[in-house]
Amino acid sequence: MIILVMLLRAAFGIVLVSLIARFLAQLARANFYNPLAQTIVKITDPFVKPVRRFVPGLGGMDVSTLLLVYIGQVLFGVVLILLSGQSPMVHLTNLLLWGLVATPALILTVIQFSMIIVGVMSFVLMGQRNPFVDFIGEMIEPFVGPFRRMNLKIGMLDLSFMLAFFVIIILKDVVLMQYVGGLLGYPVGVFIGL
Repeated sequence: MIILVMLLRAAFGIVLVSLIARFLAQLARANFYNPLAQTIVKITDPFVKPVRRFVPGLGGMDVSTLLLVYIGQVLFGVVLILLSGQSPMVHLTNLLLWGLVATPALILTVIQFSMIIVGVMSFVLMGQRNPFVDFIGEMIEPFVGPFRRMNLKIGMLDLSFMLAFFVIIILKDVVLMQYVGGLLGYPVGVFIGL
């Protein structure tokens, strides 16, 4: 049973993280000719294309992809409850509410790990270009850009990047998980990435 849960968590995780990467990249107007972007599109197209027919975009935001992340989080919770031998109908209201916490928290987690990748790779590559790192950098630019404009750079150390990272940690761990999640009785470990 544990192995099945781990496999399901991995499968859901790959799809949900890919959906979030697609959502963030579209929001940032990232280069979709990038090899990483093409992989993300191939993973997510079977899910996004049917939903996009019924759910239009809103102000440049791909609502259908965001909705799929929410549905995926709730569906994973339903699967876990079914595997535990309980009825998901008993917990359906809670799952729908908890999905509203889990979805933005997972988006912030993806941004957080993307920032770690970009930060580490900027030291490793030492100014060299890499298409994967370039795409991830473009993807998170709408969140990092406002902090970067504060011009908090000291030599090679970019404090604006650190400040953005710190703000994301506060939003995710304090505001969403502790405050909002605490009010809703959010169970840690039931959803993907949390």
